Amino acid sequence: MATMTEEHQRPSIDDHDPVSTRPETREWLGQQISARLALIVGASWYVLFSIAVALEPTADHPETFPAWLSATIELTLLGLLAVTAAGLITRRRFGLVAALGAAAWFVAMAVACPVSGHHSFGAWWYGQMACALGLVAITVAALRRS
Repeated sequence: MATMTEEHQRPSIDDHDPVSTRPETREWLGQQISARLALIVGASWYVLFSIAVALEPTADHPETFPAWLSATIELTLLGLLAVTAAGLITRRRFGLVAALGAAAWFVAMAVACPVSGHHSFGAWWYGQMACALGLVAITVAALRRS
């Protein structure tokens, strides 16, 4: 038993220092991504977001959310999309991170609509949720490739 332990010793922490090989966060976010990847993510956002918005019916209870909260929710999404667009146009990785944040926010919005009673639950929701989750999947895959 002692021989097996001696043969399979773990390397010490000093032998491998992964922290020093990783770039700083600011540097990592500023690294360039390929034009093809930026185009794929941008086109995916344009197509899937347009489909998801077109599927949404008129609100059953528009007064569910106060006007200030509704405006804040929508402005947050628009702000995330603006940062996404700026990052993808300049081909920087922060555009993909912003796209992931926007996709997560969009999923939360899609869940909140029927749960809050703003819209009635229906077949449209499955299509909208498929588009929102598709955006999450595409953005995560793009981040892994970059």
